Amino acid sequence: MHKSSLALAVLAALTTSTANAEQGQASASELKAVAELPLHVVQATRSEVPVELTGRHISVIETEALQQQQAASVAQTLAGEANIEISNGPRASSQGVAIRGLSGSRVLQTIDGARQNVSAGHRGCFFIDPELLSSVEVVRGAASSLWGSGAIGGVVAMNTKSVAELLDEGDNFGGYLKQGFETNGDAMRSSAGLYGRGGAVDWLLGGSYRDSDDIEIGGGEALAHSASRSKNGLARLGWSISDSQRLELIARMSDINELVPSNPAAAVSRSVPLVQRNTEDSSVNLKYRLAPQNNDWLNLTAQLYQNQSQYQEHRVSRNQFDDTDYDTLGFSLLNQSEFGKLSLLLGADGYRDQIQTQRDDSGQSGQRPGNIDGETKVFGLFSSASYAFAERWIVEAGLRYDSFDNKSINLDHATSDDALSPSLGLVWQAQDWLTLSARYDEAFRAPSVEEMYSSGSHYCIPPIPGFLPQGLCNQFQINENLRPEQAKNKELKADLNFSNLAGDDELHLSATVFRNDIDDFIVQQVTDPLMGIPGLEQYTRWDNVGEARLTGFEFEGSYRFGDTLFGFSYGETRGKDKLDGSYIEGMPANKLKLDLSRAIMDGDMKLGTRYLYVATQNEVPAGHSVPGYEDYGLWDLYLSWQVQSGSLTGTRVDFAIENVGDEMYRRAWQTLYEPGRNIKLSLAYSF
Repeated sequence: MHKSSLALAVLAALTTSTANAEQGQASASELKAVAELPLHVVQATRSEVPVELTGRHISVIETEALQQQQAASVAQTLAGEANIEISNGPRASSQGVAIRGLSGSRVLQTIDGARQNVSAGHRGCFFIDPELLSSVEVVRGAASSLWGSGAIGGVVAMNTKSVAELLDEGDNFGGYLKQGFETNGDAMRSSAGLYGRGGAVDWLLGGSYRDSDDIEIGGGEALAHSASRSKNGLARLGWSISDSQRLELIARMSDINELVPSNPAAAVSRSVPLVQRNTEDSSVNLKYRLAPQNNDWLNLTAQLYQNQSQYQEHRVSRNQFDDTDYDTLGFSLLNQSEFGKLSLLLGADGYRDQIQTQRDDSGQSGQRPGNIDGETKVFGLFSSASYAFAERWIVEAGLRYDSFDNKSINLDHATSDDALSPSLGLVWQAQDWLTLSARYDEAFRAPSVEEMYSSGSHYCIPPIPGFLPQGLCNQFQINENLRPEQAKNKELKADLNFSNLAGDDELHLSATVFRNDIDDFIVQQVTDPLMGIPGLEQYTRWDNVGEARLTGFEFEGSYRFGDTLFGFSYGETRGKDKLDGSYIEGMPANKLKLDLSRAIMDGDMKLGTRYLYVATQNEVPAGHSVPGYEDYGLWDLYLSWQVQSGSLTGTRVDFAIENVGDEMYRRAWQTLYEPGRNIKLSLAYSF
């Protein structure tokens, strides 16, 4: 984590001038800027910079919001954010994040600064329980100049709980116990943690357990095969070697057991068999920090990490056993330097991904996908500079170079390529209360081993007497000529901050407009139908197809008057094929969120209500399976009580009723309907 002293100095100067103006000639009727620092981004931008000075649209879900939400997945923590959607259905274990219409491997995820590269088709790849997180950060838009391949839609950066956040200054030991319950699915949630510090060493141990039966969609009907059981663990050990050096080891694990369709976003069918799936994920992350005092040019972070993920599946109907294993070994090296008005971030990172799959074709010889034994190697060099060239102006420029190699060991094929990812931004503090910014970012996503080198059978059509006596199997074709997907994102942003408009109040407004042009989309296609008959395609392969233009905007704000807080957000994204103007699949429906809350009991308790309206999405491609997706509205109620005094000090209660009206709805582009009414209750005690 690197703190930009340039950015903080500029912001401090602006807020100081605001305070002076208020003490001088400003009248009560004048708009006054809020003299407090905004949220800081810890991991998503690879340097700690105030949100307003990045020029990027960033959302931060902090600890208080995570506790209040009681979410079952990382995706659920972001469901109310503008132009961010849950992908891959209602089953929490398989849910992903879609940003401005892009999802899957087009959205990069990190945990404590380490890339999470797992991409396993319909299977879930966000494994960590939100109970172990202190915050979730989201960067909307292209970010390859910082992170390299994959960040063409955005970045989801997760930060786990730490001793520094949990333990008050002067305390040496603490812990917490938490128990939760949900009526929908009769879900039980348990978590606990212990942490402490002694001398130069600090440590943390934490874990969580969830057990849920089948969830119920709106109206009360159960979603078959949606029960799940999971356990998560987190361990941290830190050593402050000196005032300028720190070494930390972070280890975590997840284990998920469930009986689900092979595609969890669908229902069980002939082509979507039932599987008993056990998902195991583990990570070890070693971080070293060197930041000598009174040395502005040396602020170094080195990181080495290994992630291992395994899906073990038993295809119940045919008694077949499949394995999918991912292994990532990666490193990063960052240094933040300050030279007066110039802030410079230099870095190098790289990783090696290994994937091995075993597909059991017992009883189906030649009718299953071929095994994959592949490897990807990536190395990147990057720089990002911010320069305050005038009192209220900051210019930011970045450039990253990546080389990447894909190799299929079992097929004895290999490819190599490289990419440049530039970025340019301009931030103007037009007024004490107004910040304007403009950005241009290029990004790319390299093709994966699976996309290039899948083989064997995709699916098979059983024999049809008199027409297909032998049946027909659709075969995968390799494609070594796949090009990286390329994105060019343009973005304009305005932030407005006021205080003392009507007494003890604050108003924050933010508006962003964007256009993201994406070339060489990688899409799986079935081709060459037998005798030209649709539905009898003989081959499947991934190809670069089409050019897309994604346009849209986000408008967000909050207003606090005394102990009452009102917040809102609205987002729109449109996606069209640049060649023929047709709609493209996956664009989110327009979404409006309203949130009203009030603090009582000296701020210990908060009562709130939330309304989410999602508009009809009928901008679908020609020939899509449905003509559109209906609009829906969801109403929630919530209460949080953090006891700060008396015999119950350290106790926290979170209560919520989600989907009060038991609305039956489904998200755009999804097949399954979402959960109905859900009453949540959590009781925690910290000491």
